[in-house]
Amino acid sequence: GMAHLKNQRSQTQEFEAGPWRIAMKKSHILKSECEKSLAAGCPSQGEMCSVCRYRHELKLPDLPEMVFPDSELSLQHETGVGIRFVALDALKCVDTRSDPLKVAVAKKWESTRAEGLKMVKEVIKPFDWTFTTTYNGTLFSTNKDSSFKVEETSERIDYERLKQLEKIFFYDEAILYEDELADNGTSVLSVKIRVMASGFFILLRFFLRVDGVVVRLFDTRIHHQVTITRLVQISS
Repeated sequence: GMAHLKNQRSQTQEFEAGPWRIAMKKSHILKSECEKSLAAGCPSQGEMCSVCRYRHELKLPDLPEMVFPDSELSLQHETGVGIRFVALDALKCVDTRSDPLKVAVAKKWESTRAEGLKMVKEVIKPFDWTFTTTYNGTLFSTNKDSSFKVEETSERIDYERLKQLEKIFFYDEAILYEDELADNGTSVLSVKIRVMASGFFILLRFFLRVDGVVVRLFDTRIHHQVTITRLVQISS
């Protein structure tokens, strides 16, 4: 399993792969109360703690049980462009107004459990309580003169190339958020990266299991070969 940092300060591992600077940062779990112990929370002007920033920027009535607010995989090219993977941006993609599984779950639980009606009332909420996200990363640039050019492609990821035995120079993985859905399954967003001489491969995976109802997987794979000046991204 993946290691969680409960009380420690964040840890960062960095690696340079040619023109790319890669950093994997792992942080503690988001607290439930304002980190500055302010009764009304941090003021919206000025520096906000992680808890208040999440509350301020997200319209979700609830957050996953475990959110790692400062955990982040980031890759930045020497030109200034980069891509990062963070929980906050992923949670911005969660449906705040409707519950896409309500009908399926309600029928299943009401018919299979004596306490089913109670379960439906307690667990099903008027938003996507499974925290399903189609997030595929956040592009950024620290240089106003350079940016990624994003375009549709018929190009596929070369899995045969990825299957070749190659020395792995850097490997790391992190959980961005996780929830046990009131003990009725699991919802987890994780990201992992491996760097070889030929390039790097990233897998961002959202995995959902609601017991007896549904299993869902949403993967974003990004492959970069050092001989080619582009990243190939496939989401499915």
